[in-house]
Amino acid sequence: MITTVRIGGVPEHFNYPWHKAMEEGKFHQHDLALQWADYPGGTGALVQDLTDKKLDMAVLLTEGAVAAISKGCPAQLLHFTVRSPLFWGIHTGANSTLYRLQDIPGKTFAISRFGSGSHLMAIVQAMLNGWPLDHMQWLEVKNLDGAKKALVENKADVFLWERFMTKPLVDEGALRLLGLLPTPWPSFVLAVHRDFLQAYPEAVKHITYELLAMQKQIKEDQTLAIKLSERYGLQHADVLTWLDQTVWEDQAVLSEKEIDGISQSLVKAGILTDAVPAKELIHRSF
Repeated sequence: MITTVRIGGVPEHFNYPWHKAMEEGKFHQHDLALQWADYPGGTGALVQDLTDKKLDMAVLLTEGAVAAISKGCPAQLLHFTVRSPLFWGIHTGANSTLYRLQDIPGKTFAISRFGSGSHLMAIVQAMLNGWPLDHMQWLEVKNLDGAKKALVENKADVFLWERFMTKPLVDEGALRLLGLLPTPWPSFVLAVHRDFLQAYPEAVKHITYELLAMQKQIKEDQTLAIKLSERYGLQHADVLTWLDQTVWEDQAVLSEKEIDGISQSLVKAGILTDAVPAKELIHRSF
């Protein structure tokens, strides 16, 4: 009997191993039919549909996943999918009068939605720089296209997004890159709805191990940079730089100490009121 699994993630190069595994039939051999959905709106939109059981599993930004589950999203963390940090580009419109990072306080941030990575990392940026959090202003723009429009039309001043996905907009002259902000933790994590995990534990286990096996295999592909540049519309040289910085996870492990550290950072940033112990966020049966 075939088990259908609805999984979502951002339409970015980080999730290429999922598509590669599906195209090669890695999940079919376990009688699993994965239905992948792209979420240009990012982690906030993914969390909403995972909470509403429109998704069974989701690849989320780590800080967004920890925050969402701590606030009641009925899911658990399985393992990191990307262990290296995410390098967020700090952007403004090409015609903006904003040129220095220290001039950002008091400006309006474009965010895909509240609870998204673009929202959470803007707060983390403010916290790391000692900027007042209570003066931050927000404009919801849904996705990258919405952010481009808001910045070009000067309806917002700043936007944080993965640097290589926004680089084509910088190259074409629509946006200007002010700086980079690496996450102080691994960038992406896999989460599963508790009900799906309880109903199909073996399916979750098979999905996990097939993905991790593919991620271990994929960096040995000498044509990987070409495939990624063609698939995601990125410059070949940019993909080579990105691959040098990226470490896909190949082990089904999560450190409670690491997750607890992320929770404490989110508390300091005012995103969480209290830190939920990591052991309550992580699924441990693998």
